[in-house]
Amino acid sequence: MSCAYLLRNVSLFAQLNEEELDLLAAEFTLQNFRRGQVLFQQGSLTNCLYIVKSGSVQVTAFGRDNTITFTDVFRAEQYFGEFSLLDGLPRSGEAVALEHSDLLVLTRPTFFRFLERQTMVAIKLLVTVSRRMRFAESALDQPLVRSAEEKIVRLLLNIAQQYQTGARFSVRLTADDLAALSGVTRSAAQAVVEKLRQQGLLILDRSHIASVDLAALQAHYQRMVQGVPLSAD
Repeated sequence: MSCAYLLRNVSLFAQLNEEELDLLAAEFTLQNFRRGQVLFQQGSLTNCLYIVKSGSVQVTAFGRDNTITFTDVFRAEQYFGEFSLLDGLPRSGEAVALEHSDLLVLTRPTFFRFLERQTMVAIKLLVTVSRRMRFAESALDQPLVRSAEEKIVRLLLNIAQQYQTGARFSVRLTADDLAALSGVTRSAAQAVVEKLRQQGLLILDRSHIASVDLAALQAHYQRMVQGVPLSAD
């Protein structure tokens, strides 16, 4: 079975069409990891993108005094390692399989050879990365906010100011993207996105934000910063 359906959850590939996803899926290899096996160590140069097909993997980052600065668990249909795939920099943490796990793996050399053959895919990726950089830069200009929800809502509104084309807009970002851009944890971003979805402020297409109700989100934000209870949303 093709792994193209798993690639749809990878935000880096959000702009690719079905044919392009199928072609890229053929470049992945399936690797098996036993419980406790190390996929990569912090500081290593593995430079692969991993998609969990089954099982689970824990990624942990350590500070200079060996204290844990970040930890997260990735399960079926989740991915990690996309930044190293692009920039080739050392890993910021170590990854260990928590159980027997099957992972789809795309190496950096294989990925770049694919981009040499598929120039339109390369162009789409450039556009995606450029937009993420713009979003990140705009987030730095925002005044101090108090909560993860406030940070993410403000980020979405700021993005809308630059790219709004109507009452609703599509950003094709995931909760993971919002976490990276707003500086909150991945789990906090996921909780905020789910809360906004339940309140009808945004619509999801799988793991991506497909549509945002700007007027409702703006009103929600104003109540938030003014300290008005939000339970009636």
